[in-house]
Formats: sequence, structure tokens, C-alpha cells
Amino acid sequence: MDWYVLFKFLHVTSAVIWIGGAFIMIMLGVKADRAKDDAEIVGVVRQVAWAADRIYVPASIATLVFGVTVAWLGALWGNLWVILGLVGVAATIALGVVVLTPRAKKVEAGYAAGGVTPAVVAVSREILTIAKFDAVLLFTVVADMVLKPGTDDWIVLVVMAVAIVAAAAVWLTPVFRKAAVPA
Repeated sequence: MDWYVLFKFLHVTSAVIWIGGAFIMIMLGVKADRAKDDAEIVGVVRQVAWAADRIYVPASIATLVFGVTVAWLGALWGNLWVILGLVGVAATIALGVVVLTPRAKKVEAGYAAGGVTPAVVAVSREILTIAKFDAVLLFTVVADMVLKPGTDDWIVLVVMAVAIVAAAAVWLTPVFRKAAVPA
């Protein structure tokens, strides 16, 4: 075994932990939402907030670091799929840090102050909705890593772009449109 294979294994393993954990939390959120159980929805989001600091953020950073290492060891920087993968990972990390983390802290503070209130439930639902978009983004990055599209693979590139744009339209637009309306 050489260094390239070792770091590729570490890259894939950390990505599996990150994406698998996020997928399970989303499914638990969907289950709670379908049951119309506000306390369970808040509970899931609080679990996500706990897991973010301990699992998702370390796994996402490890995925990025090991991926960059693999790209360096394999001299892969000239490949479109590597650049797209980096952009996707950077976007999902930024979404987590800039959008999801502040909302999760708001849920924790609101829960500590008053328990399961309508405001805490509303922010929890926003988090779960944004997380669905994030999952599409993550799975698109996985598709990019597996399919390795080049500039001549326009059908694959278009399908990936359409998936991201459609997910943004379905899940992000309503959340951010609502946030832009003064309360």
C-alpha cells in the first residue's frame, strides 16, 4: 500500500461518516415531522447540534484535508471533478458554519429559556429543511467523485447542476424568503 491509497481510504471513510450521519439525522427529522411531534423535531435538532461539533465538523474537515492530500499525491489538480468536489465540500462546510450553526445555537438558547416553544420549533424546522438541501449537495459531491466528469461530460454536469438548483428552489428559497420578510 502506498500513501495515495491510504489517504484515499481516509478521505472516503471520513466522507462516509459525515454524509451517513447527516442522512440519518435528516431521516429522523422527517420521521418527527411526519408524526407532527414538535418535541421530537426539537430533540432531533438538538442531537444534530451535539453531533455537529463532535462528528460532522471534524469529519468534514478530515474529508477536505484527506481529499486535498489525495489530489496532491495523485497530481489530480488539473481535473474538473477535483475542482468541483472542492467547491462542493467548501459550500457545504460554509452552509454548516454560516447558516446551520447559528440556527442550532438559537434552538439551544431558546430551548434552555423556554423549552419547546413555537419559535424553537420554527427554527428547528428551518434547520431540517436546509439540511435536506445540504444532503443533496453532499450526494452531488459523491456523484462527482465517483463519475469524475470532465468538460466533455456535459450531460453529467448538467444533471448535477439541475439537482442542486432544484434542491435550492424546493428547500432554500422558502426558508430564505421567509427570513427576508420582516416579522
